[in-house]
Amino acid sequence: MSETKTIPELQQRLMDADLGLVEDDFGYHATDLYVVALPGVREWLKANYEFFSNITGFRSQEGSDWNGAGKFCFDIPFAGNWERR
Repeated sequence: MSETKTIPELQQRLMDADLGLVEDDFGYHATDLYVVALPGVREWLKANYEFFSNITGFRSQEGSDWNGAGKFCFDIPFAGNWERR
């Protein structure tokens, strides 16, 4: 039996926003959500994400195994998959 992957709410909202993002444009580290900084993503987050001021950016390491490898990305704290209590 295969396990169903839960997509974090913010990731789903970004994918639904017609910014050209696909599931492979997202990554995770601990509780953080990473997203490739495609055109329009920063503006969408600024207008639609309450905790925009907590977002930082980074250039992902070349050779890593996701779409963000070598690209500028956003690190969105506590927006990834984590058990909320």
